[in-house]
Amino acid sequence: MGVKATSPPRKNGPGAATPQGREDIATAAKQGSPTRSVRRASSGRQQVPLAPASVFGPVGRRKCWWYSYRCRTCGAYLFGRARSLDTVTGERRAGCGHRVHVMAARIYDQPESGAAA
Repeated sequence: MGVKATSPPRKNGPGAATPQGREDIATAAKQGSPTRSVRRASSGRQQVPLAPASVFGPVGRRKCWWYSYRCRTCGAYLFGRARSLDTVTGERRAGCGHRVHVMAARIYDQPESGAAA
């Protein structure tokens, strides 16, 4: 009635209860054998894809910076406006609904009016 069924002890395998099994794990780690490891993000969120953007400076009566970029998730081309060049970059939700990190890759700005001779 009070007898519990137990499985036979494992012999010389990884994780064995014997000191010899522990030595096998240590020697395998020193020899560089592949081990299974799990990497987790510190914040627990997935990494947001980078979206390089073409940025167009204000010209004439237009006061805003325009930028266009391609969503890396779905491939849609998107357009945005920002009041300053600093506010173009950053993480945001694109018009297609995906989260992207916009980076100013190319900046097209008008040269100074007195620079050309």
